[in-house]
Amino acid sequence: MTNQPTPAHLIEAARAWARGSYVLEAAVELLIQHGVWLNRPEFRRYAIDYVTATYNRVPYAVIDWQSAHAALVRGRMPCSGSEAAVLRIALSIADGLPVELGPSITYLDATNLARVLAAIAHASGNRTAWITRGDTTS
Repeated sequence: MTNQPTPAHLIEAARAWARGSYVLEAAVELLIQHGVWLNRPEFRRYAIDYVTATYNRVPYAVIDWQSAHAALVRGRMPCSGSEAAVLRIALSIADGLPVELGPSITYLDATNLARVLAAIAHASGNRTAWITRGDTTS
């Protein structure tokens, strides 16, 4: 990644890239609401390509879900159990990567469980699932 966008620009670029696909929107919004992965230098290095030259001049933050998965599995993105669980669930929603849901949800507190449930609802077509859509700090 050659450009270093601000966190706010990266969030909007990720949303712009995912727009129009329920599953991508859900996975991206889960990462945004979780507030960890888009801010991690390792995640940005291994999984995000920030593209500024697009046809409509809106930058995109393209997430390479396979690369994120590979980096996580290979230990290149150290994280807590809860952080890994959120990322694994986002990977599963976005790219169909298998996740052991039972063990993953045991790592989640009530806030992150609510985020995961909202992501699942959004992925199924419920665009009103994100109650805190504009809240990117919690």
